[in-house]
This record gives sequence, structure tokens and C-alpha cells, in this order.
Amino acid sequence: MNHALTCTTEELALLVTVCGYPAVAKGIAEASYGEKSPAEWDAIMESTIHQLVIKSLWDPDKTGEDEHPLSDEMQIFIKQYVESKWMIRCSNLSGRSVLMIHHFEDDIWLAHVIAEDIMHEFALLSNEEIPTVIKDFYAFDNAGKHPEEMHEFFLTDQAFDWLSDQSKTAKVRKKAKFTPPEEQSFNSFIEDLEEHEWSLYNISRFEIPNIEGDFLLANIVFFLPSTQGMWIVEYVENEKKPVHIKLNTYEEWHEILDAVGTVAASVEV
Repeated sequence: MNHALTCTTEELALLVTVCGYPAVAKGIAEASYGEKSPAEWDAIMESTIHQLVIKSLWDPDKTGEDEHPLSDEMQIFIKQYVESKWMIRCSNLSGRSVLMIHHFEDDIWLAHVIAEDIMHEFALLSNEEIPTVIKDFYAFDNAGKHPEEMHEFFLTDQAFDWLSDQSKTAKVRKKAKFTPPEEQSFNSFIEDLEEHEWSLYNISRFEIPNIEGDFLLANIVFFLPSTQGMWIVEYVENEKKPVHIKLNTYEEWHEILDAVGTVAASVEV
């Protein structure tokens, strides 16, 4: 993995703006700071220019209409980043950070880590490095531990949606009509879900047909760390209860991450 760029949200928004993508830049900035008036943004961008000059990313001597303050390499970098057609997004609830891996060119991808909605770290990596980058991003403490017994249960789509609301736990339990072993598994899962503030982690893969349109969800994997392994949520062919939740070993979890890299290698460009 090769470091490419470190910048703040304001700096990234300005870089994207001057490369001809003001609407994208507006979305980047507002995701962190909310809506602001044009005058407020102008003031922020003006002060941000000085920061880019200090970092040698902005040439203050190039001010003419036919001159660009960014290097050709930086312009190409921003263009490939903004116009990426595929993206893998990894949430990290406890770390207050997000990892987004954009397809860059050929078998090269761009890892983009956003920390605290403020700092942006970019690095180039190959298809083969994607699983390792994701593992390092999460760095769960319980890797290597194994479930003491098998835990799994099935839910309807509706019941699975209810799991994000603690007050609906009893409702899920009633609708699911668990067997005794499933009830035990469900109780164990709920304990882990409570430990993580009633939110699941997820890795999602998107196709991005154009910079103006919505992202198209191609695949998503929900998961939840446990003291004994990793809960994995999968959809299976079951008309009544298609949501399968199972406690897996970390080795099995890593196999899923390896598959993410394999799928990434097959994207159409």
C-alpha cells in the first residue's frame, strides 16, 4: 500500500472544486459541517488555499485563466477518485471512522479512510491487498478465538430490521418462535448487540454509474464481533426466514474478507 495524500475535509473539498466537481465537493463538505451560506463557504475555501500552499499542493503563482494551481498529477488523482465506478465501504462504529476503497484503474484501488469526519487519508493498493487492509482497519481484539458451541438462528426481513431498536427485542422474539437452541443463540447475539450500541457493522459494495446519480448497492455483509468469534448475517433461500445469523470463527470471517478481494478483482471497468 502506497500513501497518496493526507488532507482535511476543507482541503479535499477545495481540491475537488478546482478540478471541476463543485457539486461533489459540496457533498463532501456538508457531510462534515452541514449546510452553510455561499459567503461562509467562500471564507472557508479562501483560508484553505493557504493550507494547501503550505503543503506545496497549491501553486500561488498560477493565477491566470489558462493556469491551474494544482499539478497535473494531482488533477489526474482527483479525477480518478471522483469518477471511480466501484466502491467498497466499511463502517467502524467504535472507531468513529470509515474506510472506503475506490476502484482507481486496472487492478489498482484507492483506500480512503475518514477519521472523525475531519481527516482524510488516501493510499493506493492492489486487489490482493484489499482483505489485509480491511482486517487492519477493524483490528478486532478477539481474533483467533473460537465459539465454544454452535450458535445460529433465522429471522424474517422485518424481524431483522426490528433488531436496530432495543425496545422491539421482545417483539422479534415473539415473531421468530425460536426453538430452545435458537433462543439461546438469540440471547447470546442480543448480548453482543447491546455491547455495540445496537448497531451492526457492515461491508457494502457499490456500483457508481455516474457522479450525479445514486450509488447502486451490489452487495452487503452485516457482522458483529463477539468474545467467541464473529456473528455473520447472510441471506439464504428460505421463504419464511431468509436472514441467517450465525456465530463464525475468525478464520471463517477472514475467508469472507478474502472473497471481497476476489470479487473486487472481477469488477467491470
